[in-house]
Amino acid sequence: MPRAELYVGELLMKMVARQTGEISKVDFSPQKPAFISLSFPDEQFLERSSPESQGVSSAFFTELIRDLEVDRDCKMHKFIALRHGKVIAECAFEPYDMEMWHVTYSMCKSVTGMAIGILMGEGKLSLDDRLGDIFAPRLGPLSIFRKTVTVKNLLTMSSGVEFNEIGAVSGNDWRKSFLDASFKFDPGTRFEYNSMNTYMLSAIVTEITGQSLFDFCKERIFDPMGIKRVFWESCPQSITKGGWGMFMRIEDMAKLGQLYLQKGRWNDQQIVPEEWVTESTSWQIETGSDDNAHYGYQLWINDDRPGSFAYNGMMGQNVFVYPDLDMVVVTNAGNADVFQTSSMAVKIRDRMKNEIVVSDEPLSEDFVALSELKAICKSVSGRNADFPVIAGGGWKNRTVKMTTGSTRNRDIKLPGKRHDFKSAVSSFNIRNENQLIQKWLTKLDGKVYDLDTTGVGLLPIMMQVVHNNFTDGMRKIGFRLTPDNAFYIDISEGEVIYKLRCGFGGKRYVSDINVHSENYKVSLDSTVTTDEYNRLTIRNDIYFLEEACMRTFNIYFLDDAVDRIDRKGTFIHPSLPGGIEIRMRETPGADMLHDTLKNFNIEGTGWESAIISRFMKGGMKEAIGHAVNNTVEPTIYGRLETPVDLLGLEDSSEGNREDQLPGTDDLLIAETPENEVS
Repeated sequence: MPRAELYVGELLMKMVARQTGEISKVDFSPQKPAFISLSFPDEQFLERSSPESQGVSSAFFTELIRDLEVDRDCKMHKFIALRHGKVIAECAFEPYDMEMWHVTYSMCKSVTGMAIGILMGEGKLSLDDRLGDIFAPRLGPLSIFRKTVTVKNLLTMSSGVEFNEIGAVSGNDWRKSFLDASFKFDPGTRFEYNSMNTYMLSAIVTEITGQSLFDFCKERIFDPMGIKRVFWESCPQSITKGGWGMFMRIEDMAKLGQLYLQKGRWNDQQIVPEEWVTESTSWQIETGSDDNAHYGYQLWINDDRPGSFAYNGMMGQNVFVYPDLDMVVVTNAGNADVFQTSSMAVKIRDRMKNEIVVSDEPLSEDFVALSELKAICKSVSGRNADFPVIAGGGWKNRTVKMTTGSTRNRDIKLPGKRHDFKSAVSSFNIRNENQLIQKWLTKLDGKVYDLDTTGVGLLPIMMQVVHNNFTDGMRKIGFRLTPDNAFYIDISEGEVIYKLRCGFGGKRYVSDINVHSENYKVSLDSTVTTDEYNRLTIRNDIYFLEEACMRTFNIYFLDDAVDRIDRKGTFIHPSLPGGIEIRMRETPGADMLHDTLKNFNIEGTGWESAIISRFMKGGMKEAIGHAVNNTVEPTIYGRLETPVDLLGLEDSSEGNREDQLPGTDDLLIAETPENEVS
């Protein structure tokens, strides 16, 4: 696939060079709508029940959720478990919300398989149908070999066609590119995961029905199951992507798992033929992987328990189904999981295989265990009020453990006679957002900084590539206080301004941003602190609440006070910094692009191919690696847009008064804020 890989190389070079705008070969048109928070009248919800009433101990889920929370590699977003079709455990991990939809990545491949099964049951399609027959009018004179690829080859990821996922950035006509591509091996002879196989299944649904796969699924699957808040992206030719691009609520993901537990039946209606459910969840092909050795039809056959299988999407979007237990376990996350190999997947699968004990009869209600389960679920959600708990040693030890609705507790040391400066700052972050803003952030109100680099965007690179929505580049960073004492970071990117409200001390606020007419919800976890140079620093973790990605966005204010004669401004004496330094990092990080570099196989006769191949394979490869790191983890600088006049500034002799620090008494009586989500 020289041409597609060449285009990927070109795109990578443009991103490393920090080019902006529509840099892809794929035409962009906005698709993703804003999430609707209100439920629909005909939306169906699962029944809730205690674990004990369904024959499972609450303590099992308490320990599992606690273990998932404390393991930082899990990066959990949401968790839900069903037994007998009832929700027996569920929680969202701060700052995510159970009601909001979430990107599913490849989990939706299994939904594409359901649609194919419906067409099979109606006699409109068969496993042995060949692409050459289905797409005969679209085949070119050199595409005769496509006749050897069958629907079953697509379902089992064994087509052998060389056009794979990276082709999604190579042009607009993915269907033609697949049909015209060469082979890596004979169809049906071995397994090779390729999302374009699923895309072609989506194209088959459209070819047969005249509907997009998304419209077909809404009519035949989603509407009968009361799944209303769902969205599925399409390619430039309006063919649903099939193998990725779906946004769905986690409860609706769980319902799709339950559908297959019930052999394709929902509310006395056969949605997917029972024969298809049985066949697709049976071992169809060996994968050659020790972690997931077998594959069915667009889903994974697991060996955790007899008959178990999974709908799997990268970074932790999973529906684990256990027929022998009549259970479904579903996750949304942002970890490094590709094929159920992350710490999160291993923890869940090991416990479901080795530790869970179930009863066919209800257990006696255990109100203590159930209360503990509810407490851990509420705790990880971050929706508890803050309160201090005296740690060992009592008040004399001056150590207070602050809980902010999460098991990620923070230990701080209260300032003594010498007023430990950094401890005072930490205390303000935890105890009182209003005092923090008034004390140290007021000077930034209305100030704007021009950035020296304009090729860096707010959206993480993975989101830009997956949604084909590339940045226009950040140009300015502004800071703003509102009359209700809310503190905003305003980011000017292209012609728009993203208005992000900071949440300090465990508070959470949701901001909406519009990126080229696509809507995304974000939440900032913000902390004011100092760095090793005693510079004012605002640290921000930016969570994209509908995505698996996040971004760290740390702002360091340089020691260059434009409103002081001596130009020295410390955090103790708030001043107006003349410059800022911004350090950014994203998840997933640079490893993703490095893996892309390793897999390049650019061979061609054109000058473009020769140049890129020279960079990738020649002596410049190390330099390209450093450039990739700088792309994913950039450092950029900004200068105050309109420096103030130095005349009449305060005398620097006022600069060392200890009484400008908050005292211990002030900290102990500060009003305790409750977490807020708006």
